[in-house]
This record gives sequence, structure tokens and C-alpha cells, in this order.
Amino acid sequence: MKGYPKHVATKQDFLNLLSQEEFKEQALEDLRKIYEAQDDTVIRVVSGSEEEGNLVTEEIENPMPLWKVKGFSSRQEVADLITRYGGKA
Repeated sequence: MKGYPKHVATKQDFLNLLSQEEFKEQALEDLRKIYEAQDDTVIRVVSGSEEEGNLVTEEIENPMPLWKVKGFSSRQEVADLITRYGGKA
């Protein structure tokens, strides 16, 4: 691999990057961004339309927050990984 990847897709990718000293700090920074992402809830359209101006929405729990998309079991698992490799969550 040449340089830090443009896209880190999975938990295993992060583990691989953290094991390489040259990429460790950037991987920790990216993990902090995942940990701090405010994506626990999302807005869902219930009815209506923006064009007519009668849009009804509700806030629901996000079924796929970023930490889950990356393959972590919880936001806490991301924090634990950060602290294990010397960062602060």
C-alpha cells in the first residue's frame, strides 16, 4: 500500500492501519470522527411533500450509524479501540 487510503471501509482496515506506525495517527483521527459523529437519529418523512409545503417528518433512531456501517458493534467499541492505541476518545 502506498500512502494512507482515501477511503477506510471496515473495522479491519482500521486495525491494519493502526498496526502501522506511519498511519496510526491518521487512523486515530478518523476513528475520532466516527466516534464523535452525531448520527444516532435521522429524520424520516411520514407524509406530504416539500413542494406542497405540508411535509410531516419524525425523528427516529438511525438504523445504520457510521460506526455500524464500518463494522463496529457499538460506539463504545470505537472509543475502546481509540484508547487501546493511545488516543483519547
